[in-house]
Amino acid sequence: MKGIRLAIFGIVLLALAAGCSRIPLHEQGSGVYLHLTVDRSQDPLMEAYLDAHPSLREKFVGKMPEMVRACFYDAVSHDLVSEDFLPPTGGFVSIRDGIYDVVIYSMGTEATQVSGSAKRAGAYAFTDPTGVRVRPQSAHAMGDEIDNPITSAEQPVVFEPDHLFVGKIAGAVVPVRPDDADPVVLSAVLTSISESWSIEIPYIEGAERIRTAEVFVTGLADGRFLWDGRTTGRPCAIGLKSEIDAQGGRIDAVFNSFGRYPQPGSDVLVMVLVTTNSGARCLFSYNAADQWLNPDNSAHRLIFDETMEIPGDDYKGSGVDPVVIGWEGEEITVIIAC
Repeated sequence: MKGIRLAIFGIVLLALAAGCSRIPLHEQGSGVYLHLTVDRSQDPLMEAYLDAHPSLREKFVGKMPEMVRACFYDAVSHDLVSEDFLPPTGGFVSIRDGIYDVVIYSMGTEATQVSGSAKRAGAYAFTDPTGVRVRPQSAHAMGDEIDNPITSAEQPVVFEPDHLFVGKIAGAVVPVRPDDADPVVLSAVLTSISESWSIEIPYIEGAERIRTAEVFVTGLADGRFLWDGRTTGRPCAIGLKSEIDAQGGRIDAVFNSFGRYPQPGSDVLVMVLVTTNSGARCLFSYNAADQWLNPDNSAHRLIFDETMEIPGDDYKGSGVDPVVIGWEGEEITVIIAC
């Protein structure tokens, strides 16, 4: 009987030994360490602006991610062959020897999504449509009409993207190595593929008569590819709320985007839909393309210094145009300010 008990005990030990083998994930046994740095620094001019507006800093720099996804692509076929999930500082990854193109991006974004990651160049970031479309109306606060077939058509309004931090390594080599060799270290810096901009309208007459001011920015890209940073292929708009300073006579807003719609000649319009205290609606529209494309505007400030004149409570307007169109054909008419 004692011999039978010893035999059973030996079988149990063998089973436990087989069932408790260590699987190398983020431990040194995997032999490849991915060293990551998340760069949230800003241009010096933007830093100066954020120092003066500290409440906007997180909007501009983004939240520090809690986790990232590392995608390893075959350097020849560009197919995804392995992936790993790591803290934002990096860690050990499980990958066999070979040559890889690596794309790393942050997880946990609220609005920004990533799709198409089965191929190296296919992974792109985007946000969902809100179910509203806008039609760019006038290119200047004085009412000049748009004559640009590229960005004068209706555009879908998408949710504003939050910051997605992306890094990449081209041609990373993981050599064949003995088990006791030092780990291979691969390094990458992750930066945001979203752009943050401020909108400033500093001269408003009658700002105390504004109930709300909705802002639509049109002529933007609806997504961006992770590997090479190119934007996806249709214009869209972003809708956002603004801050109204009735005493100071100004309107301010900030927003994130994937950048300008890349087709040459396309406009970026900032349309401000003002609802007065009496319920009248007025549209003020500004073409921001020149400021957007100005290489000296590294602080990403869109400043419109034309005086915005808010009509009085008895204002009825001289013309109406549809501006915001829902999926079911609902139209909201607004008065074009003259």
